[in-house]
Amino acid sequence: MKKEYISYGIIGIVAGLVLGFVVANQVSSSGGAAPQAAAGSEPKAASVNSSNTGQALPPGHPPIDSSQTIPAPPLPSAAASGAASGSSAPTEGAVSELPSLDPMPASSKEERAEQKYKNIQLLKGIPSERLTKIMFAFKSSLGVDCTYCHIKDEFEKDDKPTKQTARKMIQLVRDTNAKLGGTARVTCFTCHRGQTRPAQ
Repeated sequence: MKKEYISYGIIGIVAGLVLGFVVANQVSSSGGAAPQAAAGSEPKAASVNSSNTGQALPPGHPPIDSSQTIPAPPLPSAAASGAASGSSAPTEGAVSELPSLDPMPASSKEERAEQKYKNIQLLKGIPSERLTKIMFAFKSSLGVDCTYCHIKDEFEKDDKPTKQTARKMIQLVRDTNAKLGGTARVTCFTCHRGQTRPAQ
């Protein structure tokens, strides 16, 4: 390869960068910027929490009052999450601890989920009474209701893609906890924090 071709290539790249920078600055300073405030008035800084941003709030989000600051609730402590796992029916809006997804030992005589419910795939072998607690944990961790994954009154059907995704997530939680080896434990809430899609 000739040195002059390399030189032309470098000059072309530098010229392209300079030209792009100049054009971008002209476009942003002329038409792309927000309209300026009227003459004589002070421009007011827009709040990131302002409801006038043009962005729609997610469903279930409380209304935003820019004059009032509301602190976020604290994350559940180990003691609170232990107490939550002992209750049979989580209260509405409460973050419930995810019960164990591990199956019972084969020697256990307790009724299993697949004996009581239809179409149990990944949660085979767990106690049947634990299945409802697990479903309530999914519900509160994602901030959804049962029909997000299930068809109303036909829970065994696999018609919704979210049910298939939930099965993949169950396997992900199991695999992650197995890799952690008991030093820590992840749940649905670890990533989702009450949202259907985890924050990125």
